[in-house]
This record gives sequence, C-alpha cells and structure tokens, in this order.
Amino acid sequence: MLKSILIAVLLIGVAQAAIRFTPLPRHRLDARPGPFEPGVHPVPGGLKVVRPLAELPEGAFERLLEIAQQTPRTTRIGDSVDPAAFVTRSRLWGFPDIAVIWQDGVNLHLHSHLVYGRSDLGMNAARVARWFQRLETGQG
Repeated sequence: MLKSILIAVLLIGVAQAAIRFTPLPRHRLDARPGPFEPGVHPVPGGLKVVRPLAELPEGAFERLLEIAQQTPRTTRIGDSVDPAAFVTRSRLWGFPDIAVIWQDGVNLHLHSHLVYGRSDLGMNAARVARWFQRLETGQG
C-alpha cells in the first residue's frame, strides 16, 4: 500500500515538473493569427479579440501590456515589444496559457490560448475580459 502511494506521488511530481518546465512552443510566442476583423472570436482553446484603436483610450497598447504584466502568475516572455507575449500559469498545476498582444496601426489584437489540452474552461476569456475592463475603466 505504501509503495503504491509513493509511486503515485512520484508520478504526480514528474507530471507537474513536466508541465512547469517543458519549454513553451516558440512559434506561438510571436504568431499573429486571425481572424482580423473587429470582435471577440472564440478559437480552439481560447479566444482572439480585435478592437479598433480608435474606440480605446489613448495609449491602449502600452496600458494593456502593463495590465497583463500585473496579472498574478503572469510573466512576459522575451523582449519583443510588438508582438508582446505573456504566459499565465494556473495556480495548482502550472498549466500555461499564452497571450500575444499586438497592434497593426488600426486595431489592437489579443490572442490568448492554452498550451495543453482542448478546453481552458473559459479561463482565457475571463482573464482577457478583466484586462479589457481594467483598460476601459482606467483601473489599476
């Protein structure tokens, strides 16, 4: 019985270490996927938001980067300014979600998606909604 418990604990530890320490897919950190028309677009494992810059507060891009950086368990990846990539890890297991933010002169784009699995249970949509709420209300 004790041996089975120790093996289970060891396997859980190995799985968690693999999730936390496996390198993120580099091609996702600078990808600029569509759709490109304004709106909130569900995509597999996350969402893509496109907002006209004219409808957002002055300095919206820079402010959104600050808001993302202030999010708990979120780290900016790399030193690229546009696009800017962030990884947010889940509290317990450390599952990574990647958010890529860029602007094209007319629109602000944010693509937020999971790395592992098929469903993020709405976590990316909720996080992005909070980010845009803070941006639009001038909070924090």
